[in-house]
Amino acid sequence: MTYREALAYLDSLEVLGIRPGLDRIRALLARLGDPHLAFPSVLIGGTNGKGSVSAYLVSILREAGIAAGAYTSPHLVRFEERIAVDGQPLGAADVAALTTEVRAAIEAGRGAGEELPTYFEATTALAFLHFKTRRVPIAVLEVGMGGRFDATNVVRPLACAITQVAMDHMQWLGSTLEAIAGQKAGILKPGVPGVIAVQDRAALEVIREEAERVGAPLVLASVCAARPAPLGDRYSDPPAFSLTTPAGGRYDRLAIALRGTHQVGNATLSVLLAEQAGKRGFPSIDRQAIVRGLARADWPGRLELIPGAAAPGTGGPGRTAGDLLLDGAHNPAGCESLAAYLRDYQAGRRIALVFASMKDKPAEAMLAVLAPRADALLVTSLPVARGESPGHLLALARRHHPRAGTAPTIEEALPIAAEAAGPGGLVVVSGSLYLVGEVKKLLAHRAAARSA
Repeated sequence: MTYREALAYLDSLEVLGIRPGLDRIRALLARLGDPHLAFPSVLIGGTNGKGSVSAYLVSILREAGIAAGAYTSPHLVRFEERIAVDGQPLGAADVAALTTEVRAAIEAGRGAGEELPTYFEATTALAFLHFKTRRVPIAVLEVGMGGRFDATNVVRPLACAITQVAMDHMQWLGSTLEAIAGQKAGILKPGVPGVIAVQDRAALEVIREEAERVGAPLVLASVCAARPAPLGDRYSDPPAFSLTTPAGGRYDRLAIALRGTHQVGNATLSVLLAEQAGKRGFPSIDRQAIVRGLARADWPGRLELIPGAAAPGTGGPGRTAGDLLLDGAHNPAGCESLAAYLRDYQAGRRIALVFASMKDKPAEAMLAVLAPRADALLVTSLPVARGESPGHLLALARRHHPRAGTAPTIEEALPIAAEAAGPGGLVVVSGSLYLVGEVKKLLAHRAAARSA
């Protein structure tokens, strides 16, 4: 099987959609020799911030001399981004070899009457197999959706985390915050510390009840003392803060790599996870590893500011290109964080918003949050079957921004948005990580053309 054949095979499983449950992944892993039991892991669930917490923790582990595996989703540009060891994504040859092995196990299962796994289940098995083959000392695993019935929830983690719970994926997880919190809390395990972000009271109560039921000790971020550093009432951009943890950790100044004040909470969660890992077999995770790891973490597409990149194909002599801000916010809570950043750190700039979303997302609620922050608003399409049509998005957008416009593709939308933002303005791309990924591809092609 070649690399392209491997990707085509995995893509063929997309037709099965989302089917929560653990029977299929357990059967597949059993045929592969249960690779998920070959390494310790940290399992990170929640609604928003899972990827950021994962990125911080992997960076901390690297600074502690630990070459961790990392499994995250979705990818922005290439499939290989989902699976990495010591910061290095999976190689194309690895994709081909591992998919060949996973496919053989799937076909054997089908011959025995087992259900075909979903795309996410197959890629999760592929990640576990890679980590076993590479003999990673520990793996950081991001839950795909929910938690209780997510394919990642078959591991025996040394610690779990739940980021802030918010409304998302309601058609699968439930229509109330309490129901969604119940699904997220399903990753908690007997005797395994659960590190919990600051939560809405109703969500926290559900998490507490589940923790008590299964016997999981909780470590609450709400009891940490985090303040802007140097002392003041405003965080810098990106933030720097001081932190005191329940375990007695004192950090006078933690400078983090990612923008937005909400990242203080994500970074705090990663520090608490690092402290737990340090107690459970990884003593090289010390204060300096934590400080350096937070400062050197990388997580593209989340409030990623690219100076002077807002006007591909536009402008002329003497024209100053605006900046480009990429943010994969894809639910109302994520859009609230983006809107807060624009209000607090980009005030006074002319902002043009380029927006697209998936059909299963509450696009109008997202637009209601973001539209008031935009001087110009342009909706566009996503190059995936689940992408919402620009026509429908335009009708929704005009309820909140009467002068909203549309462009068929992101490639056509960017120059229009750059013109609307003007010299020194800011073009914001948001609504979907798939949209951000398309922009990353365009930027990469542009850079390649310049260097050719």
